[in-house]
Amino acid sequence: MMQPRTHPAIASQHYRMLELKSRVESASPHGLVGLLYEELIRSLDLALFAARKGHDLSGNSHVAKAISILVALEGSIDFDAGGELAATLARVYSACRKGLNEATKNKDEQKLSEVRDAIGDIYYAWQALQPA
Repeated sequence: MMQPRTHPAIASQHYRMLELKSRVESASPHGLVGLLYEELIRSLDLALFAARKGHDLSGNSHVAKAISILVALEGSIDFDAGGELAATLARVYSACRKGLNEATKNKDEQKLSEVRDAIGDIYYAWQALQPA
């Protein structure tokens, strides 16, 4: 009897999830935040790709994931230890969520790109803070 073949996209997604699970299990708290940024950027890139292809972003799973990650990042802020930086990050995350909602509502690829750029800047700064 012939075995059913797994679609390459499904297999690729499966291996990606296994790799991500492994990275999460071995990550430090700092590393976990870095993984959130990576997933956020990936989701924003995929949403941008969809927007550039003319797809409607309302109900887009990548936009929804990006918003969820922004909420998680905002929820992880330590306001007691973070001082003004924590308050600034909270404002940036809030502005990015609003920007994503606006981009989705108005089909605004430029706004989506601006959110992606802002998150990219924060991620690269976070990487520079990586403990040795």
